[in-house]
Amino acid sequence: MIHQRQSLADPDLDLPPYDLLYALVDLYFEHINVWCPILHRRTTLDTFFGPSPLQEADRVVLYAIVATTLRFSSDKRLTEQSRARYYASSKQKVILYGLENSSVQSLQALVILALDFVGSSNGPPGWKLLALIARSVVQLGLAVESGSALISSVYPSIYTLRAVILPEPANWIENEGRRRLFWSVYMLDRYSTIATAFDFALDDKDIDRRLPCKDEFFSKNQPVETRSFRRHHDRTDFVTQSQNVGWFGYYVDILGILSRIHIFLKRPVDIGSLSDVEEWQSTYRKLDNEITSWEFSLPAEYALENGSRLFTSARSSRNIYCGWVMLHAAYQT
Repeated sequence: MIHQRQSLADPDLDLPPYDLLYALVDLYFEHINVWCPILHRRTTLDTFFGPSPLQEADRVVLYAIVATTLRFSSDKRLTEQSRARYYASSKQKVILYGLENSSVQSLQALVILALDFVGSSNGPPGWKLLALIARSVVQLGLAVESGSALISSVYPSIYTLRAVILPEPANWIENEGRRRLFWSVYMLDRYSTIATAFDFALDDKDIDRRLPCKDEFFSKNQPVETRSFRRHHDRTDFVTQSQNVGWFGYYVDILGILSRIHIFLKRPVDIGSLSDVEEWQSTYRKLDNEITSWEFSLPAEYALENGSRLFTSARSSRNIYCGWVMLHAAYQT
């Protein structure tokens, strides 16, 4: 621990004091990770502040956390000048490392930074970063499960002959973390694209991922299986695996519907052509039914009518609270 404290105090790293650094990581899990749950709290704290030396790839994630959580700290040691310096230095280190390295950690750091950019202003700085992470998440193979037919086809083709960059995940926590990382990139891609009327960087047909599990399973390191992004109603385990899906998974579901709506609205319609108008009406009804079905399929804990209980109950989890807000904000959109 003393060695770790001394290594983080290296002036060349340009990091806040050790105790303030720990407080910033804690603030990250309180204010940011509840909305974009890509990091496992216990594993992250052990990595940053445990007895093992901190690797450069992990340190870049720490820089991203510092850059995005400085605004939440009320520590008197953080003057306006020091905040600006820590932010600029941390942001630069994350971007430069992300440009030169392809790893899960570099992508995690870029996603955390991109979340801050997109949340502050949906402009060119965020677009460039989103373009980088959207391409990186595909190149790293995070858009598909390890046994997906998209990469393990019976008939090899140029599409399936892709380089495998990442090693197999060491444990379930790491595997679920990669899954959540991909869906966070998907979320950022969808929201930034819908707001600007551009084309999506990630195509649904290239995705073969299971949905994120409930947060309690992830935090307790309790391995479970969830259903895939594309619904397979003919599978006998569909209902069972749906029970393991958390708010983040249902959020991905509604983003998938929003994606199809976005594509539908961009398609030009000749109102003088009866066939065009009929096709438009048919697609409209289909999408409307999908949204209605999604709302009725929500578990009771996420249902709209239980919103008042979630907001007022002292026992309600902060994760459930944030998840409820995100689900129904997307639905109302």
